[in-house]
Amino acid sequence: MARDELAVRDAAHLIHPITSPRVMETAGPRIVVEGDGWWVVDDRGRRLIDGFAGLWCVAVGHGRPEIRRAVQQQMETLEYFTTFHGQSHPKAIELAERLAAMFPPEYGLNHVMFCSGGSEANETNFKLVRLYWALRGERQRTTVVARTHGYHGLTIATMTATGIMPMHWNFGPEAPGFAHVPAPYCYRCELGKTYPQCGLACADSLEQLVEERGAHTIAAFIAEPVIGAGGIIPPPPDYFPRIRQICDRHGILLIADEVVCGFGRTGTMFGFEQWGVRPDIVTLAKGLTSGYLPLGASVLSDDVWSTMSEKLPERMPLSHGFTYSGHPVCCAAALANLEIIDREGLVDNARTVGAHLLDRMKELERYDSVGQVRGLGLMAGVEFVTDKESRRGFSDPHTACERVEHEAWERGLYCRAMGVEVVGLAPPLSIDTATADEMVRILAESIEAMEADILAKERSRPARAKLEVTSARDFFEGALTGRLDSEDLTGIELAVQFVLSGPGGGIWRLVIHDGSAQVEARAEEEDSASATVRTGAEDFLAVVRGELSGVDAFVSQRLTVEGDLDAAAQLATLGIL
Repeated sequence: MARDELAVRDAAHLIHPITSPRVMETAGPRIVVEGDGWWVVDDRGRRLIDGFAGLWCVAVGHGRPEIRRAVQQQMETLEYFTTFHGQSHPKAIELAERLAAMFPPEYGLNHVMFCSGGSEANETNFKLVRLYWALRGERQRTTVVARTHGYHGLTIATMTATGIMPMHWNFGPEAPGFAHVPAPYCYRCELGKTYPQCGLACADSLEQLVEERGAHTIAAFIAEPVIGAGGIIPPPPDYFPRIRQICDRHGILLIADEVVCGFGRTGTMFGFEQWGVRPDIVTLAKGLTSGYLPLGASVLSDDVWSTMSEKLPERMPLSHGFTYSGHPVCCAAALANLEIIDREGLVDNARTVGAHLLDRMKELERYDSVGQVRGLGLMAGVEFVTDKESRRGFSDPHTACERVEHEAWERGLYCRAMGVEVVGLAPPLSIDTATADEMVRILAESIEAMEADILAKERSRPARAKLEVTSARDFFEGALTGRLDSEDLTGIELAVQFVLSGPGGGIWRLVIHDGSAQVEARAEEEDSASATVRTGAEDFLAVVRGELSGVDAFVSQRLTVEGDLDAAAQLATLGIL
């Protein structure tokens, strides 16, 4: 089948997650047709290193006959039966037993509920922690606290917990009962502090939130051991022990979201083992089956489960589940996959090859655009900046990492543009050091190609004079229009209102039309604006003075955009945000 024919059929019918429809119209899909080990083949016949294990998933590599045989045998024996209403089947029992045995026995993580993936598993966790507290007579404990930059899924509830703000855009209203605290993102600390002098202020922000809202309202704290989609961000070594102490002090359940980190990705079987921290609930998916079939799981501690099993009224069921909870064929795939991970020592391989990969990737920090290389086990990220000293991002966010991803694909490597301005690697756990070296070589060439184009253009842009404004009113009624010229404004049509809270705040409307800009103060908000920017007056001043990146303010929720997100991108291009 011709490549162009596949692309046309794709465009006609297939909707791609986390993908710009307009980009798909112009660039089309990258179509993969085969997989073998840590390699994939695209529809042009090119062989590429799968440097992201599909989507963090393919721990044991592509094309494993052991999993295929297990799936076929189960299909021939029992293709489906439900686990609703007290029914069961051998594979669900065997897998639940196998998973419980993989955790430290003193943690009591002995009870498993299956689903089809990570979003469903976290949705399950959010419901069950609220049920747990209600049955204990603490019905006000409903708030789940997550972190900025964290990813926990894209259902309404899990999206609300997710701290990557573009993923919330125009999907509101969001689910009630969620809150966010700063992530341990030391390279771009949203608290403006430096580790270790900070004293783990990001962890202590959880305690501050508890004190503000009252422990009697907080149900759980959820965190990825290493932040994945938000930029591959490992925490400082003392971060999770502090979090566990805070949770214990206030009786808060700790949910370890191991969807990405579980089953060896970090160099231990589960990410939380890196710091010896006990979770009360664990979220599993992805590496559970290596992506061969969809399966997720929620693992509950003895305390959480016994509260529900003992306190539910005698005739009251646990009213939660999914049609495919404990699907027998998916469970068979998981059991075969876990056997491969154990038999081939893939957790140890992830630790040793991952350390080699990270050492080699650190060499990329020689490039002008590489601000930081970071990672743990077989997950590593490269963050790009236009200036290493200021850590300033690109005026058109996400372009640098997307260009590197494209250049790498053309050279034989699939890596992922993600998070902020980050390119990530998370290959199959079976990968060897020679292939790790080849990934770094391709990344180096791809960075050079990006720098020759995008970084060069960025640096050729005339520098804007640093503003010394002392109030938002000074900016809008004086400095703003003087900062813009007709050449910058040509072809731009915008009507944006800025709603600034706190001392010195107010509402201003900016209209750009026919090459000119007009600003007026408003007494009230209006519905006709194409976009509304909300932030505190102090944070806004920090952005316009160049002390705080508009992108950083956005991803940390210090600044929000309602309406047309493209309008906000144009404001960034004009140097306003």
